[in-house]
Amino acid sequence: MSQGHLRGYGLGLLALAVALSTTGYFLAGQILNRSPERMPLTPTAVARITSPGGTMELSVYRLINPRGVTLPRQSPQADRGILYSFMQPRDDGWTGLGLKTPVTVAFLDSRGKVLTILEVEPCPTPPQGNGCRVYEPGVVYRQVLEVKQGWFAQNRIGPGATVRLKPREAAP
Repeated sequence: MSQGHLRGYGLGLLALAVALSTTGYFLAGQILNRSPERMPLTPTAVARITSPGGTMELSVYRLINPRGVTLPRQSPQADRGILYSFMQPRDDGWTGLGLKTPVTVAFLDSRGKVLTILEVEPCPTPPQGNGCRVYEPGVVYRQVLEVKQGWFAQNRIGPGATVRLKPREAAP
């Protein structure tokens, strides 16, 4: 074989190695940067909610220190919620960006006390030229419990109620 053929094979192998490593790097980035909001929602904990009307439990999927809302967001099912826990106190608003159905959102302090509750309308995609409506809680919060719209009212839960988490027991 001539040196020209060997050089051609060498360049071909080099191009193949670059292509494979680039693909691997891209896929690893996709896996590492995948937001929990895009993962299937399987409850990971049970929220025990105590109010003057009694105590009830709600299966929740917990997102700790989420990086931001990504599309599409999953709307909570009738008997489940999503609990967002933040490392630092927050006072910014909440939107329905990426949601397909309306939700009710409770803003909690670091001890799980319900500070305020807001009804949030869905905004599957931002309207042309505008963003989604921002719902301002008017409080400093550390956690947000998002449930199907009307769930808190239906269960007579309001500000002052407390939310405590316990691990979800494995199914038999």
